[in-house]
Amino acid sequence: MDTDILEQIIRYDFEIVNGNETISKIFPLLEKLDPERASALVVKENDRIIGVIRERDLVRGSALTNPHETKVKNFTIRTGILDFSDLTPERVARRFIEDSTPFVIVRKDRDYGVIYINDFILAIKDEIGDLRVKEIMNPDVIAISAHSTAGRALSLMRTHGVDRLVVVDDKHRAIGVITGKDIVDRILAPRKRARMGDSKGEKEKTLAIMVESIMSYPVVSCEKSERISDVIEQMVEHRISGVVVADHSRVPEGIVTKKDILERYLAKIIPPGELRIEVIVRNVEEGEFDMGELRNDVEKFMRKFRNFIEDAVVFLYIKQHKERFRSFPLIHVRIKLTSDRGTFFATGEGWGVEFAVHATLKKLEREILKEKEMLSDSKMVKRFYEEVFEF
Repeated sequence: MDTDILEQIIRYDFEIVNGNETISKIFPLLEKLDPERASALVVKENDRIIGVIRERDLVRGSALTNPHETKVKNFTIRTGILDFSDLTPERVARRFIEDSTPFVIVRKDRDYGVIYINDFILAIKDEIGDLRVKEIMNPDVIAISAHSTAGRALSLMRTHGVDRLVVVDDKHRAIGVITGKDIVDRILAPRKRARMGDSKGEKEKTLAIMVESIMSYPVVSCEKSERISDVIEQMVEHRISGVVVADHSRVPEGIVTKKDILERYLAKIIPPGELRIEVIVRNVEEGEFDMGELRNDVEKFMRKFRNFIEDAVVFLYIKQHKERFRSFPLIHVRIKLTSDRGTFFATGEGWGVEFAVHATLKKLEREILKEKEMLSDSKMVKRFYEEVFEF
């Protein structure tokens, strides 16, 4: 994709809100947004664009605070702004991955525009569309029973560092999807608006609601053998960010998201034989870790497999929780390694960034070694048959 195509998908019809306004005052603006594109607003403070606030951030802010007093800027995602002169597909993809926003902001001369994620993935569809779902999907499906509670769903999301779960029936067939936004939207926010006093005791009652009563359904699904271009079209058509991968009997085998597609796109455009490390940090306090040392640790880890993996991109997601042990914060880590040998995943938690990352790298190592052993076994079987049945 060249700059001309990127310029064609820049849109200038977006809403701007003042970061000093209260959350309650800008809720009506959401009704004006085009659902075909994105439910988000550009935020400005003192005549300067500072970031993006999504619908789910507004809902969360309304549920957790007093929406009549809380300012928009308190829940704004401080995004980067891409200058048109430096605009490349790679930078746009990285911005989407790092910020997790439905659009990225572009500055052209003195004007601003946005590139919507749906427009972007449609634009890159031809470059990665022939890839199959099995090459991109995350096979680590986090599922929950339809009869489990919303509280259990929140706990699973937090433990695994995900914002969605596949809902299954008694035969483990996918029947729905539940997201963190569903819980906030349908339980916490309405309760907050209706509440006039102390809510003690109400939270336990409301979060005891069964998942099946608030999940989204029917499931938008695909099979492992389908092309990514078809999945992209499904995502855009249904205005969803993830598609469940299931077999013919609807048993979930994985999940593929827009972020997975963008990560695979970045991996595809790196030069052969190169290692790229992308570190995405959420809520981690300044000074908690040294970025240079962290990258060195990952490079050292990858050198152990240089004879097995040649082209690779490591996506390292680090998120800090509120809990602390002594002076160390609880850190959640998710690592995704996209390579010429396939895609590998690992998640972990630990006290402090360094310990959490090293613990997760050990899990990743086990996944890579399992693949090496499988490959070795298949080669050995092939050699056996060639030698035994050689004529």
